[in-house]
Amino acid sequence: MIEVSQEFLNESMAYLHQSMPKPGPYSKQDKEKRLNEVYRLHFDYGYSGRKISELMKVNRNTINGDISYWYSKIVKNTNIFDPELCIITTIRRFEEQRIRLRENIDKVDSFQEKISLERMICDIDSKIIQIYQKLAESARRISDLSTQELNEHLKGEKKDVQYITMLDTMSVSEKAKAQINRIINEDKKRKQSI
Repeated sequence: MIEVSQEFLNESMAYLHQSMPKPGPYSKQDKEKRLNEVYRLHFDYGYSGRKISELMKVNRNTINGDISYWYSKIVKNTNIFDPELCIITTIRRFEEQRIRLRENIDKVDSFQEKISLERMICDIDSKIIQIYQKLAESARRISDLSTQELNEHLKGEKKDVQYITMLDTMSVSEKAKAQINRIINEDKKRKQSI
């Protein structure tokens, strides 16, 4: 049988109490402070629940519950069919982070720190570009799907008209281009007379 000294046990218990997460339940004010800090660390800094739990010394399940709470609030207050506000908010957040990083570049002395900050700025710029690229791809996809659906409907109704998207690019001869332009102009005139 292994004997463990009381001194070792006392030191171990002291260490455990230092690194143990804060126990609940929380007062309403403490809970509000915790929720706000979790929001800041998760959404402004991008930390995971595990990292926030370590930083705040709060049980991981409590932190995960707080993150779920914030996501449910966001979903409740976000119109998935009108994501414009979310996109604008995200881009604004990236731009604010970029400004803070740029301001800190002049404050650091180390070349390594400056390079790290510049890399972070480059990452933010890449994320902003990716958002715009996804928006363009999404607009194109919606346009293509809408045109396809409309053409299928018109075909089902036995209508003698079909639509093309203006985003299509194709190689044609000069003669074909002139014919296409003539057809488009004739269709425009026909529609104006109706």
